[in-house]
Amino acid sequence: MNATVLLTAVDINIPGYTILKPIGEGGMASVFLAVQKSLEREVALKVMSPMLAANAEFASRFLIEGKITAKLQHPNLVTVYDIGSHNGVYYLAAEYISGGTLKERLAEGELTVAEILDITTDIAHGLDFAHQKGFVHRDVKPANVLFRNDGRVVLADFGIAKAMDGSNSSTVAGASIGTPDYMSPEQARGEPVDGRSDLYSLGTVLFEMLAGHAPYQAGDPFTVALMHVTHPVPVLPEQYAWLQPLIEGLMAKQAGERFNTGAATVDAIQKLVATAPEATSLHQSAVRKAGSGQRLSGSAATQQRTRVSLSKQKEGRAWLIPAAVGGVLALAVGGWLLWPDGESAQPAATSGDGGQPATAQFDAPATDTSGAPLSTSFPATAPPMATEEIETALTQAEKYLSIGTSDDKDAGRFLLDPEDDSANYLFQRVLAAQPDNARARQGIGALLSYYRSKSHEACTKSQWVGCGFIARAGMRIDPADPILLQLHVAAEQGERGETADIPVLPKN
Repeated sequence: MNATVLLTAVDINIPGYTILKPIGEGGMASVFLAVQKSLEREVALKVMSPMLAANAEFASRFLIEGKITAKLQHPNLVTVYDIGSHNGVYYLAAEYISGGTLKERLAEGELTVAEILDITTDIAHGLDFAHQKGFVHRDVKPANVLFRNDGRVVLADFGIAKAMDGSNSSTVAGASIGTPDYMSPEQARGEPVDGRSDLYSLGTVLFEMLAGHAPYQAGDPFTVALMHVTHPVPVLPEQYAWLQPLIEGLMAKQAGERFNTGAATVDAIQKLVATAPEATSLHQSAVRKAGSGQRLSGSAATQQRTRVSLSKQKEGRAWLIPAAVGGVLALAVGGWLLWPDGESAQPAATSGDGGQPATAQFDAPATDTSGAPLSTSFPATAPPMATEEIETALTQAEKYLSIGTSDDKDAGRFLLDPEDDSANYLFQRVLAAQPDNARARQGIGALLSYYRSKSHEACTKSQWVGCGFIARAGMRIDPADPILLQLHVAAEQGERGETADIPVLPKN
């Protein structure tokens, strides 16, 4: 449900706020520009999806997001003003940042190296503060970097943040949360993370700002995540080679080989700019220090982009980010195409000829073939669904299942993500309303069977990293599934060089 539809379909009448217009949406919530009446100030009002609000875990995660972010008061972090619920509507009021996102700036392709280093410095300062407070962001990416009107940036959305001590975790054990283009190797493996994981993600963002594309490219997000684990640190284009030490210090595969803190990252930037011959023509001799007003890109008050040239170049445009590289890196990964792309356009649940609902055809067990009861992520007492609503949800879920379990380029898509519009979500939503619904139980059984099969295939080929990836993905459907748990253990054994105890798949 997008923000505009949500505004008209749900009675969003939150005391103390006047909603002006929708300004954004994500998998869990929609964002509106609103006025906080008591202080007469504009705020970004984040309203949780009604279907997600029915789920206790999602609702808890949303409240945790606000409580975490409210503790993080820093110029380079978005400030949260208020959080709560009213008549079943969960909301969060935050500082309204009107300058757009880094993702939008990258699409425009008009950042100078000076601006890039300023942006990196700002993010590093924000992360350093959050890490000192004991929190990890876990989803540092261009879409979460916002611009103030003075040109400085702030990091937004600590919605999946987690205390470094491991308390208050709202995620399923073994699940990897984040965006594959930017996640650290340890995060991709589903291992515990600390602040150095965020610094790795910052390195991927820095690489993309300089090179014009993400560090690793492949035909599907799952393979991209795997490349973060198995591929070497990426190399910048030749004209930016002098900044390669920053990439090496941020994107080292082992966390212990990275910069330890955001402050150390800022220090490394300052030293490079001060000593590298290629930086001698910058109009500032060093990156501004914390608390100072100096910026490599010039006055922070101006909205115009400053062109800064290298001494070896005749025109300032030599500093501009090159256009995004076309095409993707081909990588043969067998049957591992299992990481759905939540940002892709989603297909309608219609047939190709008559426009009528399509009936998916697939071979699947009618129930969970392990014999264990199916575990859903929805509470036992979920809001009721009308008969036509159930039929629509099942038809769409079966369409997603048919696409995602195919053997073509769409393999793995729409099975688990987006969290609020996927085969798994829709099947489990129906089961929450009708626990005995045969089609929904068959759908969950088919999903489990698919992930078991693909994980087992990888394990039998001694492809341990892939085996573990796929098993953990399947555990998002049922974290207690005995076969997936055994496959996950087998993958860990194989990675350690031990004899892996690979389970026998149950017969359908």
